[in-house]
Amino acid sequence: MASAQNLVKAAEYKIANNEVKGIKENTIIDYSNNTNTNYLDYSGAKPEIGKVQIRFNGAIAMSVKFGDYCYTKGFDSEEIITTSYNNQTCGNNADVFMNYEIPQITQSGDGLYESTTEFGRLIYRGSNPNNYITLKENNVDTTYRIVSYETDGTIKVIRDEPIGEMAWDSSTTNARNNANNTYCNYSGTYNGCSVWGNTNNMYYNGNKIETTFKYKYYETATSNTLQDSPNTGTVKQDSTLNTYLNDTWINTLSFKNDIELHSFYTGGVYYFKAYREGDKGIEKEKKEESLYTWNGKIGLLNISEYVESSINESCTSVYSSYAYNPILLDSTETYTIVNPGEWPCSINNWLYNSNYTQWTLSSYPVVNYGVWCMWVNGMFSNELPSNPQSVRPAFYLKSTTKLSGTGTSSNPYYIIES
Repeated sequence: MASAQNLVKAAEYKIANNEVKGIKENTIIDYSNNTNTNYLDYSGAKPEIGKVQIRFNGAIAMSVKFGDYCYTKGFDSEEIITTSYNNQTCGNNADVFMNYEIPQITQSGDGLYESTTEFGRLIYRGSNPNNYITLKENNVDTTYRIVSYETDGTIKVIRDEPIGEMAWDSSTTNARNNANNTYCNYSGTYNGCSVWGNTNNMYYNGNKIETTFKYKYYETATSNTLQDSPNTGTVKQDSTLNTYLNDTWINTLSFKNDIELHSFYTGGVYYFKAYREGDKGIEKEKKEESLYTWNGKIGLLNISEYVESSINESCTSVYSSYAYNPILLDSTETYTIVNPGEWPCSINNWLYNSNYTQWTLSSYPVVNYGVWCMWVNGMFSNELPSNPQSVRPAFYLKSTTKLSGTGTSSNPYYIIES
């Protein structure tokens, strides 16, 4: 046990040393390979066989054999567990115990990148990275894509193809323009409401929203003061798409027990011609989204995640591909000819698809009836919640989920049955 503890300490030292040197990599040290020159240096016995995995964000897992015993530690645990040696769960088969291996971080081209807005979060970027994962719907293999490896060990996943076109929030069925949802009321034609969840499951800056709901947002690029939405009131009912995904669609998933109850960003991103003052940048857009969170299982991606998945240098924010971008529009701000796929954030972006307009989870906060979409032509704009658009459900797989595969389209990741 002392040697196993020293092995973990040596791995922690390697992480700290890499951080000082600016090295960002995931490392696998295989003690089953006698030619390995990358062994950790520490005092004590060396493992006879086994592997140690060291992740860039500081997480460590191992499954190694000393004498007659196997010493195992998961990424999400501080405890080292001792069991009698069994070659089915220790040593050469350590990958199964350690759940999965995160690919190496890349600096260019398609692949896995460090997020510039959330420390330790790893995101897939580019036109077609190796982030394929096969999951079963009604016992039928269905293609999904891994969006990110989160700092809490969960894996964010999105369906590769939409489940169909649906309203984000209906204007007729279970409509929220009533006394229980006064934030949603509108004096003119009701077009649905742009709040994803009811306030029983929503938080502002980490504090539960008990009664009154209103959005806060940065009005301009230079402002560091949050503005209040002109709309305020109660929201006691989920959007109709939220209800469908979490009450009905989730039951088609053979893997639903592997989905984590998780926090989703649901804040609103604001842009408007009359108040625009330069480019806010992805940091402020992400801040606006993260001000509000919703706890649940099935959601959608944020508009900022569509921005971050592109490796086009011209895609730096929602504003890069926003319909009022002055670079792409003439002085009267009417549309110039922009071909599908030529908007900056649709270039080299695996999330963009020219076949459909995609809903996001991000609202347009100055009205109670606007939700951001990535349009079929590749631009970002907001849409009425009651207008059907394509739905690509997103969720978080639990940190204990065991995966195998390499993530390519021909050998996608898949869940190992426990």
